[in-house]
Amino acid sequence: MSKNKIIRIILSIIFIAVAVGVVGFYAWEVIYNNVPADKNIFRTIATVCICISGLIKTKNANGHRRALKYFEIEYKDQIKDAFKDSILRNKLLCAIRLYNENNFRKAIKYLSQLKPECKTDDDIYAVNLFLALTLTDCGLKEEAVKLYMELVDLGITSTTVFGNLGSLYSALGNFNDAITYSRLSIQNDEKNPAPYNNLAKLYFDNFELENAKHYAHQALEINHKFRQSATLLAVVYTLEGDNENAEKYTHIAFSCGETPERLSEAINHYKSIYNSKNND
Repeated sequence: MSKNKIIRIILSIIFIAVAVGVVGFYAWEVIYNNVPADKNIFRTIATVCICISGLIKTKNANGHRRALKYFEIEYKDQIKDAFKDSILRNKLLCAIRLYNENNFRKAIKYLSQLKPECKTDDDIYAVNLFLALTLTDCGLKEEAVKLYMELVDLGITSTTVFGNLGSLYSALGNFNDAITYSRLSIQNDEKNPAPYNNLAKLYFDNFELENAKHYAHQALEINHKFRQSATLLAVVYTLEGDNENAEKYTHIAFSCGETPERLSEAINHYKSIYNSKNND
């Protein structure tokens, strides 16, 4: 149960308790103390009305939810022209908002209901993408792969789809397919540093350090302030004992916004794995 929901439940209980308490006190005064019925009636009614109003607002509140328009703008590249019908489009936006709120169960329900309504490539892309993202966050990686592959089989090319397939196949232990789709992600958007960095990370996780350095350098050639690649290179050169380059890319990583704490944590983490692998 989310923190916001717990707060709403507590507030609802308080409003109900106050309303019941006020009415009970009024009745007790009238019945047992012979206080005239009209003496505190308006104050009692006003208090009960305030409690009812608060209860309604609490029930309708949902943690200051963002308007659907926000998600339409934020995810315009993913949504594109999906669902010309305003009701269906709003349902898609609601599902995306639920996904962002980590309400995965309900997001899956909405997106599953939209799948039979898909008529265009944009419809299919948006629904499958967000359904796959939601399933991934639920740990259902193989189901997410199937949804992405539906898009690939339809010839819907996307840097995001290829990149996510690369990450999923890597998590599932399928290194060859992970590399294949990560390369396709690069081919689909050669001026974007992120796919190069993702491929570098795949090679790095497999301790193919030369390939990792190659693609991390390519990412930095496209964007010399790409923090993730600078950090990765700082870690790799540290593992290799190349102090000069390790220091160079550490400074670059810091200038790009990396923190000493995060970098130190990454170095210690991978150094432990690297040493363990070499000892084996």
